[in-house]
Amino acid sequence: MEANADLATRFQIPPGTPILKRTFLTKSRREEGPLSIVISYQPWDQFAENPELLDVTNEPWPGGTMHQLSTIGIEVMKIVDEISTRPPTLMEAEVLDIDPGTSMFVLRKVALDADERVVDVTDVFMPGDRTELIYEVGLN
Repeated sequence: MEANADLATRFQIPPGTPILKRTFLTKSRREEGPLSIVISYQPWDQFAENPELLDVTNEPWPGGTMHQLSTIGIEVMKIVDEISTRPPTLMEAEVLDIDPGTSMFVLRKVALDADERVVDVTDVFMPGDRTELIYEVGLN
């Protein structure tokens, strides 16, 4: 897809620049509906060294996004989590099998490399009625 204004600003690229968009649902054996909708974005040109990652038949990426970024020489050094809440869109309520009045957690994970360059932006949409966020922060 082409980078919209928000993603272009995050990646510091011109709007309209090609980016990779990957969408998937996470599930649990204990729940009937999906636990979350996950949409991940990466600059298209960073995959020039491994175009196999652009092939949809190679989904899901073995080892996940962070591992596959490392295969093309990108080491993620920091992830910034931005968490907000809001009502779901009609599509989100339908896909997640929730009441439209249920609050949603929206988690934006921004991954940065050693040069503080944004290499991945992932949006995770989670129903508030079956999501618990637990964070552990080590203090050195």
